[in-house]
Amino acid sequence: MLEKIDNLPDTMIGFTIHSALSANDYQNVLLPALETQSTHAGGLRLLLVTGPDFAGADVGSAMGGQAFRRSEPLNFKSIAIVSANRGFAQAVQMFGMLFHAEVRVFAPDRQDEAVAWLSA
Repeated sequence: MLEKIDNLPDTMIGFTIHSALSANDYQNVLLPALETQSTHAGGLRLLLVTGPDFAGADVGSAMGGQAFRRSEPLNFKSIAIVSANRGFAQAVQMFGMLFHAEVRVFAPDRQDEAVAWLSA
């Protein structure tokens, strides 16, 4: 489940991931939010935080990822990952490389540092 992080600068969007990330999360929460945010000049700045109950992605999200495909890629500038889950962080780093985004991983207690980095 994705929970939107409030009180971020207008230039970025962020989510905390709880439990297992699902296809519904991709299709009905993440993608619409990214499409809305993509209108900002300078590219998307995304903050992803894994909650203490993060359990990875369920099978449905892997199959549902096809809905994430777009005719034109989203314009990512940077992605900050706040997580102790190394596998998740590596997967997002690979995703970021596909979109030529800067990706940086932060320890769970460094969320403020991640927001500052995205703001720069």
